Amino acid sequence: MDEFTAAAKTVIAASRAEPGNISYTLYQDPYDKTVFFFFEEWKSQAAIDEHFAMPHFKAFAEKLKDLTSGPAAITIYSAPSEKKV
Repeated sequence: MDEFTAAAKTVIAASRAEPGNISYTLYQDPYDKTVFFFFEEWKSQAAIDEHFAMPHFKAFAEKLKDLTSGPAAITIYSAPSEKKV
């Protein structure tokens, strides 16, 4: 877990500095300390695509293979458009 959190801190700092990033936070399950959840907000799909191509993200994804018990699940949501009344 120490290696994971150290790698996570590195990718979090670099990701927060990306121009398309709004927020990038790591959460840990209080009942199972081995379960983590990243919550990220990006300005656009293009910003997400650029993030996935960044060297710091690719290095982190590669490192995860050795530090996790299975593949990471990535789910992307978008906010519904607000209509003016």
